[in-house]
Amino acid sequence: MRKITFLAIILTAVSFVSCKKYFDDVNTDPNSPIEVTPSAVLPGIEAKLSYALAGDGSRYSTILNQQIKGVSRQWAVLENYNFVGEDVNTLYEVLYADVLQELKELQKVADRDGLNHYNGIAKTLEAYTLLFIADHWDSSPYSDAFQGIENLQPLYDNQQELYAAVFSLLSNAREDFAQPAGPVAPGSDDLIYQGSVADWISLTNFIEARANLRLAKNDPSKYQDALTLVSSGLTRDFAFEYTGGNFAHPMYQFNEQRGDCSIGTRISELLVSYSDPRDALFNQPFDDANTYITRDLTDKMATLVEQKFIEAECTFQVSGAAAAHPIYLSAITMALESESISPADIATYLGQVSVDPGAANITLEHIMNQKYLGLFLHCETFTDWRRTGFPTLTPNAGSTIPRRFPVPQSERNLNSVNIPAATIYSLVNWE
Repeated sequence: MRKITFLAIILTAVSFVSCKKYFDDVNTDPNSPIEVTPSAVLPGIEAKLSYALAGDGSRYSTILNQQIKGVSRQWAVLENYNFVGEDVNTLYEVLYADVLQELKELQKVADRDGLNHYNGIAKTLEAYTLLFIADHWDSSPYSDAFQGIENLQPLYDNQQELYAAVFSLLSNAREDFAQPAGPVAPGSDDLIYQGSVADWISLTNFIEARANLRLAKNDPSKYQDALTLVSSGLTRDFAFEYTGGNFAHPMYQFNEQRGDCSIGTRISELLVSYSDPRDALFNQPFDDANTYITRDLTDKMATLVEQKFIEAECTFQVSGAAAAHPIYLSAITMALESESISPADIATYLGQVSVDPGAANITLEHIMNQKYLGLFLHCETFTDWRRTGFPTLTPNAGSTIPRRFPVPQSERNLNSVNIPAATIYSLVNWE
């Protein structure tokens, strides 16, 4: 990872494929594109993806799974599940116009100029983004989108079709990485892996493992597929570093400017019940004095900790509790170490029967509760809860917790003929 300045990101962002003169839906205008240089656009794409998911993506997901709590203004309303299309407009539009559209344009240039490794990175980032969209909206314009004025009302792909696209992108990315880089290779302009092909290939395997883990709910054979994939998965976190100053982590900026959230009810209960040493880190006022959510907090989009918990869960499902037990303990240890918890406190934590009931006695609930604590502020925990039902959650209002994000209002305004009839309480396809 490489730290960057806010000015550098802004300069990069304005040099993007500016098909987007204005953008109120997914239909940007590629008919008058500005020539792009991959090394100029890649860092901005990575920054925008991180900013979107570590900001709105994280807040919406973690309010729904009770890691954080909305306490005032629109966030108190969302806490009671009044979750509407206007809320997600910005998130959705950034993912489409500022990430997917620009990745499409980057791939066009990479195809034309034989820039194989840029192409592989772009396809991997597209797969990562598209998987988030599929998991949180279920269906969305994709194969019929990105045509500008040629098609202002693109059809929706269902989740199965979006997943097929994710798998295809990952396969094609690996093919690109297997080729020579071409005339220009990514390097310091890749703010995440500095152009390391080995790391990007590892990420493709991790993303595919994540996707298979969702599908395993209805097809248990996918647990073994995911287990095989993580064996050649991440060797370094897929993470974006914020430098602080004017280029601060989006959750810090939100807390500094608004302070409308606090620690969530359910995560607080679990931290207390386990006498968890992370309680003092996580359970602080959500303001600019918070020593955990700082200006330079790293956005960990995919981590070795998450990967180890995936390995523990899949081993549990494939081979049983005893086989999963040492992997489960290793995952907890990695999670605690990642938060700089001392070896003595880790040993004390693992010595509790509530945390380690013995090799024969761990359950899926043990694994998922610890994963929930190990991925604080991460969108993935909302997906994990929908997959497994853990941790157990009590609805804040009514009898049901939302299962997906609402259709963006921009889509209702501009593409109403194609939007799905589902509500925020409708299950996504893999559920």
